[in-house]
Amino acid sequence: MPETRIGKAVHDALERALAGATPVMALAAARELVPEGIERARFDHLTEGMPRFLERIEAFRRRRRVGRELVEFSLAVRENLTSTQFYAGDALFRGVFDLGFLYDDGNVAVIDHKTGARVPNLNITEQLEGYAVLAAAWFRPVRRVWLGVHWVGDAEVDWVRPLAAADVLHDLVPRVLANIEAAALAVDDGPRANPGVWCERCSYRSVCPSGIEFRFEPVDDDEPDQE
Repeated sequence: MPETRIGKAVHDALERALAGATPVMALAAARELVPEGIERARFDHLTEGMPRFLERIEAFRRRRRVGRELVEFSLAVRENLTSTQFYAGDALFRGVFDLGFLYDDGNVAVIDHKTGARVPNLNITEQLEGYAVLAAAWFRPVRRVWLGVHWVGDAEVDWVRPLAAADVLHDLVPRVLANIEAAALAVDDGPRANPGVWCERCSYRSVCPSGIEFRFEPVDDDEPDQE
């Protein structure tokens, strides 16, 4: 779908720029991934603030002692929360960090790029809990995990409260594992949609009956004020 193509192109541009390409070169290469016309215009509009974000990242690098930078970093853990290869057969939980920083002081920051509209007061804690679990399990010496969402269109990052690694392992791990088990049971019982606010961001809503119903609620023909 168009949203998916544009989102992938934006991620490609950010990945290239964070890996060392100039913003102009990164944007030019990623722009070729979307068709000409409306989609390319939307890509151009969405990435207008990308140079500002990259400038902030560069200033951040100068201020903080970053031991390791993670760009499109794939990682996976086993059921016992030990690290394994992303495509390993014993991998229980996988994830990809859009952007991450390992500091010399034992902290890690994970940033997730979002190309959708910025939603005021959106609770992003639950969305990022999986990243926190992966970070705490994969990088054992880490003492604290910072989580943020980069709203590409606004060139802004919303941060949630930093989490101590001990709290992640004690509070979040059981919750994430329970969600994985519930998802597996749901597949065994037959796929069931769970419509909600994220339906508007889903690339499969055009073929999802529940998603269509959630987005286009039926209108009562007898109501005079409705068209």
